[in-house]
Amino acid sequence: MKTRLLALSMGAGLLATPLLFGDSPKKSSTMSDDMRRAIAFERYKDVASARQARKEAIHPSVTYTNADRSADRRVDETTQGKPVKDPGPGHRQDQ
Repeated sequence: MKTRLLALSMGAGLLATPLLFGDSPKKSSTMSDDMRRAIAFERYKDVASARQARKEAIHPSVTYTNADRSADRRVDETTQGKPVKDPGPGHRQDQ
């Protein structure tokens, strides 16, 4: 009787061991609120950029009049203003 009881308890222990010491289910990785907001912000920026690109494709905001698309950087010397001299420290314009 003692032998059967010992065998039964050992068998129950062997069967219950994997249940007790097995891997617990892994927790799902939860993102913080800051990370969710950052991802939402990046998605919003992507959507806004795509929307702006669609608008620019229909109505471009920059037009090129020159064939070579270069800026005219010449200075007209005839419209120069009067020279300004520095009065030195401590002098104010409104006095």
